[in-house]
Amino acid sequence: MTQAGVGKENVFRDAIKKHRGKYYVEYKPAIWCSPLATVNLTFPQPIVDVEIVRNAMEQELGCWLNQYPVPVVVTAWDAKDDIVHVSSKDDESHLFGYVNQHTGQIVKFWKLPGSNELPKEQMKEEYFSLVYEGLPFRRQVDVQHKALREAVTTGRTIRFIVLLVVGVPLLIQIVALDIDWIGYVLSGISISVGLYKLCKAMGWVKPSKREILEAEKNNKMGHYYYHCEKNPDAFNQLKVENFKREAIERTHREAEAILKDSEPEN
Repeated sequence: MTQAGVGKENVFRDAIKKHRGKYYVEYKPAIWCSPLATVNLTFPQPIVDVEIVRNAMEQELGCWLNQYPVPVVVTAWDAKDDIVHVSSKDDESHLFGYVNQHTGQIVKFWKLPGSNELPKEQMKEEYFSLVYEGLPFRRQVDVQHKALREAVTTGRTIRFIVLLVVGVPLLIQIVALDIDWIGYVLSGISISVGLYKLCKAMGWVKPSKREILEAEKNNKMGHYYYHCEKNPDAFNQLKVENFKREAIERTHREAEAILKDSEPEN
């Protein structure tokens, strides 16, 4: 079924990602619950020239509005997932725009537009279904059914775990009813576990590789915890540095993945 045939049915549309060489861009189509399309530019390099970013944002605004004339907001991000501020004023670092249907010209705002400054007729699902004709989409009802199926599967897993937790006390109660053979089984298990622990304590059973690694990990954690408690300020600074490094690495991985799927465009 085409999107035009969807009618008033709510749908989710897939994002579009492109690599531009110095940055990559992700276009998220507007939907009924978020009637403003979004364009996110991400610059993987650590140092970003503000003028280059500003020009790139304006170019992307025109590019996506020419392809999909839906009101849009453009935002730029650096490698640490922080907004690139292209103005001294925080509220002027986002670029909004739409296409005037009477003149065909692009109207843009380097600020948050007022409630009456965006065309309401271009922010409805009926309009989206025409503009986004051909884009992959998923019906809201299908997404809900999938979520319900996953919830059922998760519920079954939880019930299985509860059964295990409740099953042991239940067996103990059964033993209390003098069902002898179950008592013998549980006694055998208890004796076997005790003998195994005794052999480990005496050194007759060597620890497995996994147990050795787990013990080393616990020792390191205790060592780290001691020093973190001694210097919490340095620990907090280390956390911030780790978060930044992880964000940069994640940005680079995503940029490489997008580059593999699309040729660089200038």
